[in-house]
Amino acid sequence: MRRSLIGPLLWAAGVLAVAALLVSLDRSWQAGKRLDAGDPAVRVAGAVRSISGSDSVRRVAFDPSSGAALVDATSRYYKKGRPAADNREYLATEGRLGAQFVLSLAQSGQPSVRQVTIRLFTGRTLLATVTARAGQEYGQFAVEYAGPLVPR
Repeated sequence: MRRSLIGPLLWAAGVLAVAALLVSLDRSWQAGKRLDAGDPAVRVAGAVRSISGSDSVRRVAFDPSSGAALVDATSRYYKKGRPAADNREYLATEGRLGAQFVLSLAQSGQPSVRQVTIRLFTGRTLLATVTARAGQEYGQFAVEYAGPLVPR
């Protein structure tokens, strides 16, 4: 009877050891990915998420030497069946509000961010690019449309 229990017990111990190893590796990988909340890229991503939704930000890059932030985000407001003029208006507002929020954060404690570019997508299709610089007025933020929203 003892011999019949040894095999399953060794198998169970092996499974537990592998599970513990996987949990340990996952925790160390997550710790390596953890970002500093004071990092300008993290703050920029948070500002854009507050406008476009919690799962909208795909990628954020920040160049400390130029103070330029680049954000790729999925548009929350683009709707495929809506008239292009309406979608352009919604995307311009979404991008400009995100950029304005990023730059307002820069003025209140993150002066390293001097320019922000937000690229708005649906799936893999680029819809609009909004570029804003510190000191610009909201209406001066550049908006360029792409894909199905290029004005004809």
